Amino acid sequence: MFRSMTGFGRSELQSDDYTCKVEIRSVNNRFLDVKTRLPRNFANLEFELKKRIKDKCSRGSIDVSISFQRDETEGSGTEIRPNLVLATQYLGAFKLLRDKLGLSGEIDISTILSLKDVIQFEPLALSSSIEELIINATEAAMDQLIEMRNEEGKHLEKEILELLNEVEKQKDLIKPRQSIMVKQYRDRLNERIKSLTEGTAIEPGRLDQEVALLAERCDITEEITRLESHLSHFRQLVQSEEPMGRKLEFLIQEFNREANTIGSKTLDIEVSRSSIEIKSALEKIREQLANIE
Repeated sequence: MFRSMTGFGRSELQSDDYTCKVEIRSVNNRFLDVKTRLPRNFANLEFELKKRIKDKCSRGSIDVSISFQRDETEGSGTEIRPNLVLATQYLGAFKLLRDKLGLSGEIDISTILSLKDVIQFEPLALSSSIEELIINATEAAMDQLIEMRNEEGKHLEKEILELLNEVEKQKDLIKPRQSIMVKQYRDRLNERIKSLTEGTAIEPGRLDQEVALLAERCDITEEITRLESHLSHFRQLVQSEEPMGRKLEFLIQEFNREANTIGSKTLDIEVSRSSIEIKSALEKIREQLANIE
């Protein structure tokens, strides 16, 4: 089963007074690269989140964006707390000034609140309930991402298998032309010799020897056999549940090696054409495999 490396997942979960939103995007990459963006006070969760993502994905560049809000307010991930110690010191200083200088008047709440650092904005503590909320939201977004990657993988699998069928079709066209190619060469060589010797016959054994040497140099039996083996192996890997993108990329290199060898050995124009068609289909498969996990 193919799985694309391209996908998107989004989730939004609420718990008590908190809302966690997670967006995950993934694109192609030869390896697995996970980047997370989450509130600074939740940085300790980064390792756990990356571990869970790596358990589900083996390739791709994955960006995880996490926002955290309290109720419906902006400024996620913070708590507002009074600095009682500092406020008490301010109040004591005011009273001391009033008494020592013989001043009148009362100190009200507005005066206290206007003073620096009496109200503090502190990072929200990472409690077990908040940690669970973030992890659950990330898991939900990952499920969406993987579903999209699987769906895209189905389309890629269909296209790639159609191209693989074209490779097999061209291989089947090449296979019977081995004997035809040798016979054609023997006939052309015989005609050429007659033309050059003005009809003088050449020893049959000498002609057969020359044809046999050519047949040995142009023998593509092994290449055809290996192509058939690669085709079978490719289809087996497609049925696997494990990520196989890189394995298939290496296998396509082996396909190309056989197609190049066939093209370099043959003297038959039809075999050359089929070899070119095989390489064209393989190049398209290689481009598509760049999207496969």
